[in-house]
Amino acid sequence: MTRRVANCCLVLLMIPTALVAYFWYTVWHADQVNSERRQDALNSLLRHAHEQADATGSALTGSGSGADADTLTGVIWRHSETPLISYDPARHRFTATARRAELYDSEGVILGSGSDQVARCLRFTFVRGSGSAWTSAVAVRDYEECLPGSRIGSSADTARSRIARMSTMELTPTGVRRALDPTGELGYFDVRSAERRGRTATVTVLIEDTYGAQGHATAKQCYRFVRDLGGAYGDDVTSVPLSTCPKAT
Repeated sequence: MTRRVANCCLVLLMIPTALVAYFWYTVWHADQVNSERRQDALNSLLRHAHEQADATGSALTGSGSGADADTLTGVIWRHSETPLISYDPARHRFTATARRAELYDSEGVILGSGSDQVARCLRFTFVRGSGSAWTSAVAVRDYEECLPGSRIGSSADTARSRIARMSTMELTPTGVRRALDPTGELGYFDVRSAERRGRTATVTVLIEDTYGAQGHATAKQCYRFVRDLGGAYGDDVTSVPLSTCPKAT
């Protein structure tokens, strides 16, 4: 009888021990799986970034040696979708920064599976050689380096959306300024020009990152917005960064 009771007690003690061991194994296994998937996602992100940079470099080379800086900036924008693009004419070098993210499925212990992501700040560099050929490079940078570009990109999206909703008669420099900055207190939309020609309206805006770190130069990017004036109100607005901005009119 005593031995039977002892055996029962031993079994009762082993059950929670086994449950705890199983729980910690499950946690460890999920962590291992997530680490592998996270690394796979990062590898995929970097691979796509290099492929994108190579494609952009090829497109720049295909533009020919006579293409101006604005045209080349547009090529970089179309192929890389980087919101902040700077040009160094002395070195024939473009630098663009953008945040990139890659989703992956994550294993959970209590709440089950879900989605997660890896994100990196990437700097794309494009340099023209002695001829018309361009070379590209990709580097991972600190997260903070991409913040100005992300904010400028968000502001450009806001500007495009508001310009799309404006009436045709409002598409003047004064009208665009009022639409982008109704209170006049934002400070990051500097409308340089707005003109209508036939069925097209072109608006040029210098967008500043007014939240930049103190002691650092303010990041700026000029954007050209082109709207199709097919109707009284249109939603067909395209945008492209420019290397230089015209003077305000």
